[in-house]
Amino acid sequence: MIKFFRKIRQQLLFENKFSKYLIYAIGEITLVVIGILIALQIDTWNDNRKANKSAITNYKNLVTALQQDSAQVQRTIKLNEIGQRALRKIIPLKKNPELLALDEEQLSDYLYEISLSSRSFIPNSGIYNILTSNNGFDLIKSEKIKSALIHLYDYQYKDYIIVDDPIDLKYQHQLGSIIKEKIGLVMEYTPELVVVQSASPLQFEMHYLELAAEVRDIYSLLTFAINNLYEIEKEINDLLSLLREEIGK
Repeated sequence: MIKFFRKIRQQLLFENKFSKYLIYAIGEITLVVIGILIALQIDTWNDNRKANKSAITNYKNLVTALQQDSAQVQRTIKLNEIGQRALRKIIPLKKNPELLALDEEQLSDYLYEISLSSRSFIPNSGIYNILTSNNGFDLIKSEKIKSALIHLYDYQYKDYIIVDDPIDLKYQHQLGSIIKEKIGLVMEYTPELVVVQSASPLQFEMHYLELAAEVRDIYSLLTFAINNLYEIEKEINDLLSLLREEIGK
C-alpha cells in the first residue's frame, strides 16, 4: 500500500501536476491522521474494557467479602445478645436468688452464656485494603459506592473495634479470670463446647458480688458494641445492593 501511494506521488511530480500533488498530499496526511485517531480510539476502548472488567472483578470480590462479614455480624449479634441477657440477670445490687439456686450444670451453662458477651466480629478487610493500596479504588466510578466503602471500612469497622477491644480485654483479664480461677468453670472451645470442669455453686455464691461488679463494667460497653453491629449490618446490606446494581449494568 505504501509503494502504491509513493508511485502516485512520483507520477504526479513527474507530470508536473503540483496542485493535484498538493491536494493528494493533504488527503494522504488526513488519512494518516484518521488512522492514528482510530488506533488511539481502539486503544482507549480496549483500556476502558479492561478497566471495566477489573472493576467488575473488584465489585464481585467485595460482594463476597461483605457477604462473609454480614454472616459473621449476624452471628456475633446473636451470641452477644445471649451474653447481654445473661449479664442483665446479675447486674442488680441485690443477689438474684434464681442464680444462687442453679446446680453445677445449670450454672456452667449460665456462665458460658456470660462468656458469649466477649465474642467479637472480625471484619474481612483484605479486598478493601488491596483496592486502596494499588489504586484499584480509582476504577470505582460510583461515588456512592466509594463513599459507602470508606464509611464502612474506615469509620464503622474502626469505631466498633474501639468499643470491642476493651470488652475483650476486660473479659480475658477480669471477668473471665473470676469465672475460671475463682468459680472453677473451665471450658474447651472446639466446634462443640466441652466443659472440662463444671462451675462450683458454692464458689459462685462466694464471688457473686465480685463477678457482678465486673459484669456492670462490661455491660454498657457491650450495649454500645451491639448497637454498632446493627448499624454495620445495615450499611453492609445497603452497600451490597449498590454493588449488585453496578454489576448488573
